[in-house]
Amino acid sequence: MKYDLHSHSYYSDGELSPTELVGLAVQSEISCLALTDHDTLDGLDEVQCAADQHDGFSVINGIELSCTWENQLIHVVGLNIDPTNKELLDGVKANKERRLSRAEAMLEDFAQHNIDIRAEVAAQIPSRGVPTRPHFAQALIDKGLAKDKKQAFKRYLVKGKPGYIPVQWPCMEEVGAWVNAAGGVAILAHPNRYKFTRSKLMRLITQMLPAGINGIEVSTSTTDKQQSDMLAELARQYDLLASIGSDFHSLNQPWARLGGAQPLSSQVQPVWSAF
Repeated sequence: MKYDLHSHSYYSDGELSPTELVGLAVQSEISCLALTDHDTLDGLDEVQCAADQHDGFSVINGIELSCTWENQLIHVVGLNIDPTNKELLDGVKANKERRLSRAEAMLEDFAQHNIDIRAEVAAQIPSRGVPTRPHFAQALIDKGLAKDKKQAFKRYLVKGKPGYIPVQWPCMEEVGAWVNAAGGVAILAHPNRYKFTRSKLMRLITQMLPAGINGIEVSTSTTDKQQSDMLAELARQYDLLASIGSDFHSLNQPWARLGGAQPLSSQVQPVWSAF
């Protein structure tokens, strides 16, 4: 079995439709895929319908939720969730509203800097999905204000630059409760991306466990062997479930290729053992 339990479609900030994502997963010889769009469940019906067309291929209902710990944004992946659970649906609705409010405030902030990208942003998210900062970065590129997303995030969208609007995300205790209420497993997403020291990561782990977040992504497309070994060691030390995911968004991002994460070590307990 080949797993990829962290991927995105065009219902959040991904490039492909859920149907196209399944096609790419089958082509990549993935056996089990989780669609984990940011703060939305909207693509899950389509991804399941597409998966049903392929023998020997399965999907896991998932979501990636934004929350705050020690004034820092962190992401929690919920896996094997019931997408009809009311507590989860209420939480997802609240996070969507946060994203929509931020998007409007970002557009207004850009306007105050004589930058009008409303039409370009709207073109990124026609009638589906939720607005994310990568949508704004692409709009800036389309407007000719940045050559690529790296430049867009350097000139705009970050603290002190046009388009930066902070969000008060829910605490991780709330997010953990949403996932657990939906019968899912809550996983700390891409821990190496936060650039925490080992001691700070350990502090986060000790605080997330009582919040019902009892897993960690040990292998992603951007973790090298040394990082994965360190995360596997922490998973064993704290009795965490270990997950694997590419965090795929686009074919134009070869560093996050679907199915590109290295297999989990046999020394950790895989998250699918809890499904």
